[in-house]
Amino acid sequence: MFLTFFFLLVLAIEGYASISADHTFKDRNIGQFRELLIDSKAGALFVGSEGAVFRLWAYNINDTGDNVFVKKQLILSDSEESECRSTASDESLCRPSTRFLAFTNNLNSIYVCSSVGMRPEIRVLDSLSLQDLQEPKTEIGICVVDPTFNSTAVVAENGNPEDATSVYSGIRTGMGGENHLIYRPPLIKNGKQLHASIRTIYSDNKWLNEPQFVGSFDVGQHVLFFFREIAHDNSFGERIVHSRVARVCKKDLGGKNVLRQVWTSFVKARLNCSVSANFPFYFDHIQSVKRVDHLGETYFYATFSTSETAFTSSAICMFQLSSINHLLDTGLLMEETTNGQFSVTADEIPVHRPGTCSSNSHSISDNDLHFAKTHLLVADSISGGAPILPLRDFIYTHIDVDTLQNQNVIFAFDSISRVMWKVSHWKEGNEWKWNLIEQEKLAVTSKINDVALLPSEFFFVTSKSGVSQFSVARCSELASCALCLLDPYCSWNAVNYKCAQKTKSNERSVGWITSTWAGRISPECSAAEKLTVKETYLGDGIKLNGAKDCKWQKNGDELESLKRHTITSQGELIILEVEQTDAGIYECSKDNMLVFRVKVVVHENCARPTSVAEYRSCQRQWCKKADAYKAAINVWSDANKNNVQCKAESTNSHHI
Repeated sequence: MFLTFFFLLVLAIEGYASISADHTFKDRNIGQFRELLIDSKAGALFVGSEGAVFRLWAYNINDTGDNVFVKKQLILSDSEESECRSTASDESLCRPSTRFLAFTNNLNSIYVCSSVGMRPEIRVLDSLSLQDLQEPKTEIGICVVDPTFNSTAVVAENGNPEDATSVYSGIRTGMGGENHLIYRPPLIKNGKQLHASIRTIYSDNKWLNEPQFVGSFDVGQHVLFFFREIAHDNSFGERIVHSRVARVCKKDLGGKNVLRQVWTSFVKARLNCSVSANFPFYFDHIQSVKRVDHLGETYFYATFSTSETAFTSSAICMFQLSSINHLLDTGLLMEETTNGQFSVTADEIPVHRPGTCSSNSHSISDNDLHFAKTHLLVADSISGGAPILPLRDFIYTHIDVDTLQNQNVIFAFDSISRVMWKVSHWKEGNEWKWNLIEQEKLAVTSKINDVALLPSEFFFVTSKSGVSQFSVARCSELASCALCLLDPYCSWNAVNYKCAQKTKSNERSVGWITSTWAGRISPECSAAEKLTVKETYLGDGIKLNGAKDCKWQKNGDELESLKRHTITSQGELIILEVEQTDAGIYECSKDNMLVFRVKVVVHENCARPTSVAEYRSCQRQWCKKADAYKAAINVWSDANKNNVQCKAESTNSHHI
């Protein structure tokens, strides 16, 4: 198993096509384009940037009509800018720049946290006009000043004490970002403070040890935080990183005496994304996470990488909310001492178990809170199942997921190389399976900052220069019925023999084949496939299209990669130095379904020259043929003139 995985891991990705954006939005007065937030129902794409917040039309981000385009300028006064420049280590930090966007008030408002002159500024904007709904205010602990710090935040409108809307953040504070916190600011309702702020203990690295936050989510009575942190140092002085999920209760107010204004419900566990073996191969660095609610269950798709060594690798794992909650609710707890970590027995766990929500955390006994303060980590880890798309030399920095009826479609991105992978993920019985649909190099000129998805339509990426809009599928480039229907966004026209993007009309129209099979080729394609002809000459090289993991046969006999025959990782068949014996019928099949059927015809009468003398000989032969063609054309031209003259004379004689 491990050797098979390692072989998959070292496969090089060959020949990425570079796809251009359908639309690109730019503004010369703006610096970096950063955060994306999408309202799928309204077709509105909100963009945070250096200098402004934009509302764009998601179906065409270049449309700047009055009804679909709004720009909200972020202003920094000259005096504020001058003061900031005198203290900032980097002048770019003084520019007004968004750090966090979120919906509130049932999508009617946008909560915006920006760094304005190195001062965190909170705004609440109307989602249609982007007008301020309240006076902007300065508030510490919601978003970071330095965009290189990995932070996260989520707005929770329900379930908080006194039903007050609040923000929960995973953040670094302090002049040098030395304080690491999971934080909730004071709860305020109708302009009155109801409860004080609450946080983790930043001076105790057993709570958080240099965390890098990647995501946070409001789920029921809890808020979940996903991050990676320093787990421990080994005997060689190396700092070992583990990925974590931490959970706090929204009703938590902290303890009355012990853990005053500190979470009483904080508990965390390791996320396990690894390949099972006697010596497991771990992906320990979580990079991004996306929540998916489907068929009554909540899943978290997360991207992971190995440490940044010469053999950096990445994979995607999926975690189930029910599994996370079960382990945090029942797993053995760890105690960290100077001699190491030890799990405690079930008998040692107090009546109020750490991580349990309380209707009144002030009533929890001091003894129970002392135990909770030192027993924060669950001993066991949460399994992410078999890794999806393990790959070497790339880091999946961003992820988004489109939930379809019979499968989830994962979009993973490497921000540095600007490569996108599209993967189908579905469940058969109790087993989850995946299939790589597409991999593309995006025509984006600089690092990707953020991604967003308009389901079944477009995905968007931000970069330094603008916002780029790409279709979720490139159906017209899929040359066979089988490949077309492996993409859940495409349908095959059996009459015109073309692939097109799936629509409600062609799903029901005669002549269209639309697959409902997740990750498998539709049996209807075998009847629809036709024989194509590929003509070549002795000595040439040819490439036959295929599909990943397909099996090639020639005249019914299975082909393997040989000296002149190579099957690429994407299933293409390459034949070098074509010989007469290479003529025949080639078939590419996957899951016992025909994907491609090609007849290769080899012409013998025109071998490719291999030396200068042969080229000169061929040139002389072609010159002779060209002269013969010219002479024949001249004869035909003279004959045609004579024929015309004869017809004219014949007509004149008839009239006489």
